[in-house]
Amino acid sequence: MSVKCKVCDKVFETERQLHAHLKAHKLRVAAYYQKYFPRYDLYDQTIIKFKSKDYYFSNDFNSRVNQLKWLKEQPLEKAKEYLQLLLSKRKREKELIFSPCQIELRTVAIPSIVTFEQYFEDYYELCKSLGLHNKYKKIKNIEVSGQLNAGHKILIDSREKEPLKFNIPSEVYGLKFGDYTLNDKEMTCNCYIERKSLADFISTLSTLNYERFCREIERAGEQDANLIILVEESLSKALSFPFLPHISKKIKATPEFIFHNVRKIIQQYPYVQFLFVKGRKEAVRVSEKIFLSNCIYKSIDLQLAYDKKIL
Repeated sequence: MSVKCKVCDKVFETERQLHAHLKAHKLRVAAYYQKYFPRYDLYDQTIIKFKSKDYYFSNDFNSRVNQLKWLKEQPLEKAKEYLQLLLSKRKREKELIFSPCQIELRTVAIPSIVTFEQYFEDYYELCKSLGLHNKYKKIKNIEVSGQLNAGHKILIDSREKEPLKFNIPSEVYGLKFGDYTLNDKEMTCNCYIERKSLADFISTLSTLNYERFCREIERAGEQDANLIILVEESLSKALSFPFLPHISKKIKATPEFIFHNVRKIIQQYPYVQFLFVKGRKEAVRVSEKIFLSNCIYKSIDLQLAYDKKIL
């Protein structure tokens, strides 16, 4: 579809050609869209920041804080209608099959499930009404009900360079995928945990390593495994990794690109979950709790449970 320059009416075959042409008018792409297609934050009426064309036209607010403040000011029915519209729009535009999980929502311009639960009795019932399939269910707590016996061990992959130190007996073992699993597959419903530092996570989800990582995920699927990608950093910090001092400035990938790949994996492989926790001690604690949960981890959104301090 052709596009016309709003400055001089010249027609171009692609947006890329148009964007290159804007230099003739001494206009940056951001300034062009903000001048000729102005969009304003619904809360404070400031012009929407331009990060990309998609970002500019898909965001109604300049920050999640403004979004939440605006929602609180609206009548209940109007707030509910807006939230439902956001979810419907994302389902349609991204051709979603499964209900967006906590990580999916926290990494795009949509309120988290925690916010949805303030306006709707059951987020998953809302998703179902919109034609989405639910992988998870609402839960209030996670009981550690699995019983270990003398023979139970956590198997640690022999390639793991900085293994976690568990309170449960462990043994180094050559795993085909993942870094940790319990030696009782029935007790954990064949659960494997892939541990990653934030730097490892970024590298794995980058262009160079993404396809290899997907092949590893598919190997797990062939073995009917449930795979949890456990990152030793909070989701908030992971989303702003370019500003962290311990992350190399040589990394070219952006958080937007990395988390686009995360969302793609979540929708494509229903047996995979990502979970971001605050450091290695937390990684040990949640890993042990997952292994001893009697498979309940399969039916809950782990990031949501962690954010709500249930996990």
